[in-house]
Amino acid sequence: MTTYRPIATEALPEECSVAVIGSGFGASIAAARVAAATDDVLVLERGREWLPDDFPADFADVRRAVRSRRNPLGLFDLQLGADVDRLTANGLGGGSLIYANVLLEARPEVFDAQWPSGIDADELRPYADRVRAVLRPQVEDRHTPKAEALAHLGRLHGRGPERLPIAVKLHGEPGPNAAGVHQPTCTRCGNCVTGCRVGAKTTMWMSYLPMARAAGARIVTRTEVTRVVPGSGRRRWEVHGLRHPASGRRRTPMPFVVHADVVVLGAGAIGTTGILLRSADAGLATSAQLGTRFSGNADSLSVSYNAAGRRSGTGARDAAAPEVAIGPTITSTLDLRTGPDGYLVQDGALPYPVAEALRRVLGLRFALSADSRVWCDIRPGGCPPGCGALEHSQVWLAMGTDSSEGRVVLDGRGQPRIVWPEAGAQAVYARQLADLRVLSDGSSARFVGNPRRALLQRGVPAATPITVHPLGGAAMAEDVDHGVCDPDGRVFQADGDVHPGLYVVDGALCPTSTGANPSLTIASLAERAVERLVERDLPTLVGSPLRTGGTR
Repeated sequence: MTTYRPIATEALPEECSVAVIGSGFGASIAAARVAAATDDVLVLERGREWLPDDFPADFADVRRAVRSRRNPLGLFDLQLGADVDRLTANGLGGGSLIYANVLLEARPEVFDAQWPSGIDADELRPYADRVRAVLRPQVEDRHTPKAEALAHLGRLHGRGPERLPIAVKLHGEPGPNAAGVHQPTCTRCGNCVTGCRVGAKTTMWMSYLPMARAAGARIVTRTEVTRVVPGSGRRRWEVHGLRHPASGRRRTPMPFVVHADVVVLGAGAIGTTGILLRSADAGLATSAQLGTRFSGNADSLSVSYNAAGRRSGTGARDAAAPEVAIGPTITSTLDLRTGPDGYLVQDGALPYPVAEALRRVLGLRFALSADSRVWCDIRPGGCPPGCGALEHSQVWLAMGTDSSEGRVVLDGRGQPRIVWPEAGAQAVYARQLADLRVLSDGSSARFVGNPRRALLQRGVPAATPITVHPLGGAAMAEDVDHGVCDPDGRVFQADGDVHPGLYVVDGALCPTSTGANPSLTIASLAERAVERLVERDLPTLVGSPLRTGGTR
């Protein structure tokens, strides 16, 4: 069994050359590349550090890991809104801790509208290669029954499913990854999205963050940044925030200020936009476009409940030694991106810690229905002990292109929320749900098309979208009239110049949906922006001498 040690430190300095806010795909890449180029890099993460053994093992753990005002260090940041629901991560490693590991490049047509002219598929490809060299994605080569129904839907559309590249150590012997961190081989437990307890999933905590730490970066957790404002002489910028206590009776966070020459915002689309909105309220001059062009990436989620045949779409109780090889959360996709409302449909797996809750919820909901029979009870020979309706169920995921017309605003407590009336009325969602329903009908399963309705919240409209891929809010553009940042991630001033030493490197930059799982696009944009930061800007922004080869 592999023993992992924390990489974060408790000591919070008062100043640094470069402050990186967040630790997801964009921020971790920035931390690793900048730390390789210069000394005195500080990473500030609002959540706590999660070692593999810390991730939830059952539903009680999941409940304790939901972020709230009373539990600011919870892993799962679930926000239920009037227009759009969202689920993001809160911890060292950001969204990579609970993502489904898929690394797909956006198709060329994604960049045809709304994106700056210098950003396209050809421009990002070498940076995507750089990301793949670190994360080393692999393709599942084993038989995965949970993906079989995609072939049925594919026949209706005249195409077949494809296996996906995923950032998981699926093959080969356990050993060091590109960052020198030991990784075991995947056990195919299916519990990726509640955190990998095995250590086979290549998160930012397993890759770019150790690279940053090895290069000298200081990583501090439980530091929630609230705003960034121009400095008063000590350094160029002041980073204001709250330090959350690790545990104990003292639950009141303590305010802090870090003085920095360069600030790199990578707190995620919602987090980064929220910081900029609060900074604007505190006097930072920004574009009037701040908060606009929000996209939920046309995400959908459904469940085919109680199918006629047994599925392998429920995660294993024992992640280290699963009784059945479920496979990673996502292994395959059916590509239906044929027009402006095109989308992907992907197989999914219910992680065991969540599945046990849905077993009760869905069982209660359909207990009195005419079709409430459990198929494994009536099949000849029955099913193995412990098999029930949920073992005959399957999660399906879809994502594509929405209108990117949402807005991120601050509520009365200064927290970001999404405003997007009629978001779920877009045609792409209706088309997705029609296909997802086919996946249920083809296996005699009960279709559950909205997770909040599955939780018996009857007043929730069926079409309320939930996104796990929030994008935009501080979108890049050619000029200040059309976006918040320039194509290199530099934040515009209100007059059209850029703020020296203030950057955005995460999904907030994306002015539209990516039409696919966005992690590789976000990471590629970050690699590109940081390359320019290091080679063009850093020599004049910080006083310490630069090393060579910082972005390679």
